[in-house]
Amino acid sequence: MIASILSLMLDVAIVGLLVATIIYALRLNRQLSAVKESRAELEELVKGFAEATAQADSSVKGMRKTAQESGENLSSLIQRAQTLKEEMELIVQSADGLANRLEAASGKARAAVMNAGPAAQTAPSPVASRPVGAPAPAAPRPAAQPPQSSSQATPTAAGAEPRSRAEKELLQALENLRQ
Repeated sequence: MIASILSLMLDVAIVGLLVATIIYALRLNRQLSAVKESRAELEELVKGFAEATAQADSSVKGMRKTAQESGENLSSLIQRAQTLKEEMELIVQSADGLANRLEAASGKARAAVMNAGPAAQTAPSPVASRPVGAPAPAAPRPAAQPPQSSSQATPTAAGAEPRSRAEKELLQALENLRQ
């Protein structure tokens, strides 16, 4: 009888262990199923990541190509701007030289006008002695005096030098350039 009780207890212990093993196997099976489902999701995630990586790679290549083209365009524009800058510097230097010569010639002409001014003021005006509608006689010009334009201003009573509109504009432009 002890042997049968012992045998029965052993059978109960084995049944208990088998039940525990079955429960553990069921839990393990559920976890394996979850891993299989997760694996499928992980594969989809890896595929999506690979596609995104490929797309990013092609975008980077496109951006590099665009940057290179933009760099070349910018380089050519900078080179062209440098050339234009050098040309403009030459033009400005030439204009300064020309302005200096014009200013010197203008000064000489003003001095000649000022020297001839008192004699011209005492001489009778040919305009006043000619009949109305008659053409003005051509007056000989002194050799040192350049021809005057019709737009040249007359000297003011304050003693300012006569300047034509073109002279005034040229001097104003030169002053603006120097500033």
